[in-house]
Amino acid sequence: MEKFNIDDYIVAPEESVAKRVIYKDENTLAFILSIAPGKSLPDHTHENSTLMIQILKGEGIINIDGSPVSVEKNHLVQLEGQEEMSVDNTGEEILELYVTISPQPLSDRYSQNADL
Repeated sequence: MEKFNIDDYIVAPEESVAKRVIYKDENTLAFILSIAPGKSLPDHTHENSTLMIQILKGEGIINIDGSPVSVEKNHLVQLEGQEEMSVDNTGEEILELYVTISPQPLSDRYSQNADL
C-alpha cells in the first residue's frame, strides 16, 4: 500500500504545461497535468491504452478526435488511447487534471515529468 498527496504533485507551469508523475508500473500510469490559463496541451494519442481524466480545478475544453468537450471541476472524462486529444485551458486559473492511463503506453515519453 502506498499513500500519496495530490498537492505534492501540483506545480504551476513555468511556460504552458507541467506534468508530474505520481505513480507508474507496467499496468498503470498516474500523473497531474497543470495547464496555464490560455495555454494548451497539443494533439496526441496514447497507443492502445484507456485514459481517465478528472478535472481537479479550473475549466477547459478536451478536444477528442476534433470534437470539443467542455469540462470543469469534478468532471470525469474517459477516452481510448487511439483517439486524438488535446486540452485547452479556457479559464482564468490553472487547469489541474488528474490522469490515469492503463495499461501504461510502451513509450517512456509518457511516464516522464515534463515542462512544456
